Amino acid sequence: MKSMLSKIFGANWRSSTSGVATVIAITTGIAIHSDPSLVAFLPDAAEVYIIGISKLVAVVSGIIFALTVKDAAVTGGTVAQTSEAEKRTGENI
Repeated sequence: MKSMLSKIFGANWRSSTSGVATVIAITTGIAIHSDPSLVAFLPDAAEVYIIGISKLVAVVSGIIFALTVKDAAVTGGTVAQTSEAEKRTGENI
């Protein structure tokens, strides 16, 4: 999974994936609040559940993004991100 995410998002896949999840969750929450007809066809309990889940995902992924946006494993930190850096430092990517 890590290598697939690394191929898709590049060396900073942790911050990229959490940032994308944050944007999607926040956009979903804003869209539902702006136009409640998007979920009006659902039972009331399901509407509340979907809104709650989107808020929870937004908060959790936002926290993860904040923690990974510039941690030691991100480029410029202590973990080699490219094969060139790996050769210089002797660490595995």
